[in-house]
Amino acid sequence: MAGELPSARRTRLLQVMAAEKLDAIVCRLPENVLLLTGYWPICGWAFAVLSSQGEAVCIVPDTEEREARDELSDCALASYAFGTKEPVDQLQEIRAALESTSAGRRWRRVGWEESFETAAPAWNAAESLLPAGPTRRVLEGVFARENLVDVTRVLEIEKAAKTPAEAEKVARSARISCIGMTEFCKTVDAGRSGVELAAAVESAIMREGTGFDDARRVRAFAQVATGPEETFRAWRPAEITTTRRLREGDIALLELAVVADGYWCDRTRARVAGRASERQKEINQIVSRGQKAAISAVRPGVSGREVDEAGRSEIRAAGQDRAFVHITGHGLGFRYHEAMPFLAPWSTDVLREGMIHSVEPGIYLPDFGGIRIEDDVLVTPQGAQVLGPFPTDLD
Repeated sequence: MAGELPSARRTRLLQVMAAEKLDAIVCRLPENVLLLTGYWPICGWAFAVLSSQGEAVCIVPDTEEREARDELSDCALASYAFGTKEPVDQLQEIRAALESTSAGRRWRRVGWEESFETAAPAWNAAESLLPAGPTRRVLEGVFARENLVDVTRVLEIEKAAKTPAEAEKVARSARISCIGMTEFCKTVDAGRSGVELAAAVESAIMREGTGFDDARRVRAFAQVATGPEETFRAWRPAEITTTRRLREGDIALLELAVVADGYWCDRTRARVAGRASERQKEINQIVSRGQKAAISAVRPGVSGREVDEAGRSEIRAAGQDRAFVHITGHGLGFRYHEAMPFLAPWSTDVLREGMIHSVEPGIYLPDFGGIRIEDDVLVTPQGAQVLGPFPTDLD
């Protein structure tokens, strides 16, 4: 089933809870509900409870009870009234559900997600709902303030290394991203605007990705920079896609996030409108060599700094070190950008088997523009496995 929680994940969570002396974990953020139960909420009003005995309960608004029931396995389901014409105090409804779930348990240490400042959205990405003061007051009312423990760091460490089943879900998202990159490569042409390219990519992924390898809910977030000025600035974490139209010989740069059933991938490709110049091919080859060198350095026990240096040294040898202005990679999977591991000159993160991270060197030059190649890799005992391989040609 889509929401089945692998026994490997449940076992790992219970081991962590035992080490932290936790009686239960209660979460509301969609990525953590997914982690604890295997269910990706439709909106942000779902809660997950996992006890130290291994019993999991997913509490959802009754408006998404059917989807939760279809997707959940090995997890109890509770629901509460939501969005009715009658006056309903949703927080009180949630409190009642939590009280019912914990009745007679005598839980003394209950972990919750107090310190998250970055969070992945639910399926309804148009409105993010975050645990704040009202949620804390509900939890204090149910479990008592002195019993609540912040487990933000614990959860981030747990999410960093995926189980085989979770890694396959991320790999599926990466394969779906190839649909969008294929559309991008076909559509880049003189006269096309960044907005048109982004719309074509997102449309193709929504249309062809839904149902791909049984993916139930798929969404894409495409950013496209066009021309020298825009792509020169495209190293930024977020780009504004504009109506600027490509001219013959311009570079178009696609930054693409894809989420399928709650699991994220992160890809980037560059393409030239028309035929690439020798200079463009040269820069693309340097970036490609840097990426290959970094990927070759990936293996369990290596630090993020070492992987970053493997790729950066290749670009430095080509005389373009100053033009590579950002880090080499970041963790991902339950989010578009996860807290670990980072591949950067300052990173002390150590790679572990099951981690998934991006490898994305780039070169950005005034009056030329920018080229970045980004793929997601899984850390295996043998090294790096690239998820959803895709060509890096410029034309």
